[in-house]
Amino acid sequence: MWFEFKVAWRFLKSGKTQTLLILLGIIVGVSVQVFLGSLIGGLQQDLVNQTVGTSPHVTILPENEIPRPLVVNEDKYSRVITFASSTSGINRWREIEEYLNEEEQITEVSPTIDGSGFAVRGQKNLQVVMRGIELDKADGIYNINENLVNGQADIGGNNIIIGTELANELELQPGDTLKLNTSGGVSDRFIVRGIFDLGSKELNSSWIFMSIRRASTLFNFSDQISNIEVQISDVFASDQVADQIMNRFNNINAESWQRNNQQLLTALQSQSSSSLIIQIFVIIAVTLGIASVLAVSVVQKSRQIGILKAMGTKRKRVGIIFLIQGAILGLTGSILGALSGIGLSQAFVTFTRGATGDPLFPITINPTFILISIVIATSAGMIAASIPARNSAKLNPIEVIHNA
Repeated sequence: MWFEFKVAWRFLKSGKTQTLLILLGIIVGVSVQVFLGSLIGGLQQDLVNQTVGTSPHVTILPENEIPRPLVVNEDKYSRVITFASSTSGINRWREIEEYLNEEEQITEVSPTIDGSGFAVRGQKNLQVVMRGIELDKADGIYNINENLVNGQADIGGNNIIIGTELANELELQPGDTLKLNTSGGVSDRFIVRGIFDLGSKELNSSWIFMSIRRASTLFNFSDQISNIEVQISDVFASDQVADQIMNRFNNINAESWQRNNQQLLTALQSQSSSSLIIQIFVIIAVTLGIASVLAVSVVQKSRQIGILKAMGTKRKRVGIIFLIQGAILGLTGSILGALSGIGLSQAFVTFTRGATGDPLFPITINPTFILISIVIATSAGMIAASIPARNSAKLNPIEVIHNA
């Protein structure tokens, strides 16, 4: 094999211009592939994080409860958050919660009591959603402590925390008192302890967090809850997890974010398909480039090949010489192209920033994707070299030397 490698290397060195041109083509092709893959992967990851990163992936509801979708419209995306609001709830919720906590793929479990009502202050009367939670569990989903902009996350007793839009509309600050009226006619006064910003105008203007015990009394829930909110490690497995939960327990519904966000999933699939098509054409271009250069090389090096075969070199070894050339071109070009693609991605992030200094487009460098790109480009080089290798192996040494 060392002999074939030395000959292949000499052939490449003797045609420096051709070798450099094909290397440049591979470098450009792979760098574009890595850049587009990183850009589209980053956009998809950012879109998923913005949409479901701080919301439940699966919501468990009572069987007779019709899921109430809350459509959240943002500048870049829209999402649907499912919640319940009724006087009937889940009775066996502690058993369900224990089961969910034992499942490896489930990362967060938050029992919740939801109820609708009105926030009253002076002459203003605003419709709100009152959510009874266990703060440490809900914080794993909504990052409440991290998103607190004023006051403290204290929901003990009659303490509540509210969104920034609601606080501005009612001119509330931590320490102020707010009257809440439920849809069932129960009213009480609560103390605002903190103000949060969940990154959504709709949520910030309507959601009020209180302790689950206080909500249980306020909405007349004895030992029930409205729903259980769940986050999982693989967000795209929410349908399977929801079905698994429904098969395990009776008298419940399990809603997944995937079923509520079909338009988003369609957009993600379209992005992936576009990226795949582009990458396929890039690989085809790289393959054709290598094949054409090596085909010309067979013609140019026919005399040398004839001499090698006349000296006793077997047809198989002559073919291997060109396969090695394809592997060298593919591997070298793909590695340099991957490095160029990473550099292009970093430059793109550096020079495309918004007014706040944050990147306009997120870039995700995926080592696995880059390794796959290198393997595919190298394989394409060897496949492209197979036809010239076969042609070189068929050359008749006597005819080649005579015609030379």
